[in-house]
Amino acid sequence: MTARTPERDGAPSPAGAQPPADVRTAGSREVRRRLTFGVAADLADLPAALSPWQRAYEAWRAAGIGWGHGAPPRDRAAAPESEPEAEPKPKAEPKPDAPRSRNVVRAAAPPAGAAKAKDTKAKGSKAKDAPVVAAASASPETVPDEAPEATGEPPSRTTEPKRAAGGPAPRRRTRRMRVVVAGTAGLVVVAGGALFALDHGGGSKKPRPPAALLAGALFAADPAATTDGLVQDLAVVAASGRTVVAAGTEGDGTPGRERTRFLVSADGGHAWKAAKVRAANGAEPPPGEAPRLVAGGTGGWVALGRSAAGTVVWLSGGGATWTRHLDTSAFKPGDQVNALAATAHGYVAAGAAGGRAVVWSSADGRAWQRIDGLQAGITGLDRVAASGGVLVTHGTFSRQVTRKKGKKKVTRTVRGDGLWRSADGGRTWTAVAVPQAQGSQGATIGLVAGPGGFAAVREGRQTTGRKKHRRTTRFGVLFTSRDGLKWQAAGRFSAPGYGGVERFGGSAAGFGVLVKGAKGQRTVLRSADGRAWQPSGTVVAPVRSSGLAVAAGGAVTVAGRQGGDAYLSGVNLAAVPGAVHTELAIRSLAAGPGRAVAVGSTNGGAAAWSSPDGRGWTRGQVPVAAGRLADVAFGGQGWLAVGRTAGARPAALALTSRDGALWQRAQVPAGPLAAVASGPAGYVAVGGAAAWRSSDLKAWKRAPVAGNLVDVAATGSGYVAVGGRDGKPAAWTSPDGVKWTPTAAPPPAAGPLTQVAARGNTLVAAGTGPALLVSPDAGKTWTQCTPSGARQITAATATPQGFMVAATAAPGGAAVFGSPDGNGWHRVPARGLGGREDRRLTAMTSAGGTVLATGAGVRGGAETPLLWRAPAREGKR
Repeated sequence: MTARTPERDGAPSPAGAQPPADVRTAGSREVRRRLTFGVAADLADLPAALSPWQRAYEAWRAAGIGWGHGAPPRDRAAAPESEPEAEPKPKAEPKPDAPRSRNVVRAAAPPAGAAKAKDTKAKGSKAKDAPVVAAASASPETVPDEAPEATGEPPSRTTEPKRAAGGPAPRRRTRRMRVVVAGTAGLVVVAGGALFALDHGGGSKKPRPPAALLAGALFAADPAATTDGLVQDLAVVAASGRTVVAAGTEGDGTPGRERTRFLVSADGGHAWKAAKVRAANGAEPPPGEAPRLVAGGTGGWVALGRSAAGTVVWLSGGGATWTRHLDTSAFKPGDQVNALAATAHGYVAAGAAGGRAVVWSSADGRAWQRIDGLQAGITGLDRVAASGGVLVTHGTFSRQVTRKKGKKKVTRTVRGDGLWRSADGGRTWTAVAVPQAQGSQGATIGLVAGPGGFAAVREGRQTTGRKKHRRTTRFGVLFTSRDGLKWQAAGRFSAPGYGGVERFGGSAAGFGVLVKGAKGQRTVLRSADGRAWQPSGTVVAPVRSSGLAVAAGGAVTVAGRQGGDAYLSGVNLAAVPGAVHTELAIRSLAAGPGRAVAVGSTNGGAAAWSSPDGRGWTRGQVPVAAGRLADVAFGGQGWLAVGRTAGARPAALALTSRDGALWQRAQVPAGPLAAVASGPAGYVAVGGAAAWRSSDLKAWKRAPVAGNLVDVAATGSGYVAVGGRDGKPAAWTSPDGVKWTPTAAPPPAAGPLTQVAARGNTLVAAGTGPALLVSPDAGKTWTQCTPSGARQITAATATPQGFMVAATAAPGGAAVFGSPDGNGWHRVPARGLGGREDRRLTAMTSAGGTVLATGAGVRGGAETPLLWRAPAREGKR
């Protein structure tokens, strides 16, 4: 029996009008609306004197849905607290027909079929008059989207009818009502002998659009991996009192995709935690920004770095939470900001622009002032330190020197380095000199504000003995100055096998140096006064140091990088929550008979997952292969996934599978492969300036192509490939995957094409910009038809009803668009993609009547897979 939902005027809904099962929820907006407007008025045995609001409350309570409009009319003191609506959380649920694996992860979702509504009788004296509620598989929402209309009298504090003055109070009448949530058919209410099926398809409201969910828990990482697969780097470390901050980036190695990282310690560098980073509007900051300078003082912390848009400023009160700002007024695109220091009155940065030194100052780190036109001849500044009201910088200079050579005068340019001092906040500068003493030689190394003033170091050397007994000893010499004007040697330092100073740092608590030793060993030395030095640990050879800081108490922290991992001396960063994440990326989706396959990489190695329904995903058994898979296709011989190996000289990576679960290595005599498609002539893989075809996944035939092929698709008459040639968009067609012919020149776009989808001989192609190109005749002619509001097309697929594409959208977030033929596009409702969050869909496929899409979202500063499922008919208007 099919339950039909009466409309508000009593007309039944047509059979089959219900929305898909995965978007119907027992406590959804539509169910609550029906309870409020469509059923509350018809409930039997309710006192006639009740207001519409009171009757609505009784209907909600009987259906087991929380009342979210404050205290109920009957008893305001007992009103339940409302909770915000939450996305369904993924949970593990193994599929009977899937391989047994601990990597099976399933998303919570309602069952696909509709259960029959069944009248349930309550048992027992207490249950006899109470409604019976059967919970649906999806949790009911507890916060209403709108309040019932307040027509008639205002709600009272009791649901009992008013009694006449002086009359006896009437006895409360018992409501006899039974409620059943019948699977996905909706909420069924038996009231007054009438059967009402409250389905999402009823009423005037449309069903809620499918939501894109953060789905990192659905795609299992490699349980046997020994690495996280991401590249971390701590570029700078600084201390202020007992607080130490280290900053850098984390990413998969792709330039422009790295994420900002801040770590903070409140106890001098012993215990660390990951700091929170937010944009000024509270959203996740964009990728591609790298902090390179950090300074802390009494007014808080400031960090400076670069992005494609210019100089980025991060601010923090105590180092635990950072807020990003983009300064395009004081900082220009060509500026090189090389040094940063906290002063008694704010912050000062130093650098260069156009071959001239530049200084920037700020009282709070937000508003910066630019100081150009420093002392003539200073070409750039690379260090700055502040003590009291005095600034000292180090940089380079250039000046013209004229000398008499014979009867002629010869003018030449002399370049060198030096120190300059300012006592007026950086507006005027005077050159100062650091003498050579105690065997020192060469230029100064480092510049810090230490105990009692300023400090810098130089390399030193002393030779003793004669002839065969002659011996040279190397060491470092520390120079100090109270006012930055007069400098003197304060002491020497050395270590076994001394090979020079690698890093120098200091604070009011003392000094620290990292010196090179024998066989790549580095030793940390520290001193409270610059005279007496003592060892304070070692740094192993593979570490590339990037900074050194001295916290209150004299503890020294060294930051840097060890291979592909970040390094902090004495700290296991993998044990710091949120400091290190695991690489997990889905790069392509494809559908086959009864199964969808996703490919990409985890932990730095190739990975594949499969699913019978797009909800539960099982990690496939993939041979260990460092690299990543870029595309996957299903054909007559099963599944083929292609990509590239890792390393400085990547090669082709290809895997095959009969069932999408068990994969084996395949030999493809090619370089890195970008995409694959399956058509009537077999499998075609493309990459670089070549295409490869195979009918049996064993023998491959190469076809050279004049251009760079990026994507390929099967058409009604063969194959189409897209990419670029001479920096312009280009496309090629082939009847058999071997002989390729350039198509007519596509309309101008921002650059080469990066993706193509085909439905018969109708093609849609996109590149790095917003342009969407359409060809109705397999590439013979092209037109441009870009969805309104799309900034960049990120994924495309053909569906039984036409095409669907995903794009980044204006003013922010992402969006999905649909079209029957590629010529007219409309926006497809999709939740979870818009707003301030950085979310995007980058892979899309049509699996029967469902469109699956994956991409990436950001949670806690780390990228995680995004999953979106929708009926293919959503692509239609």
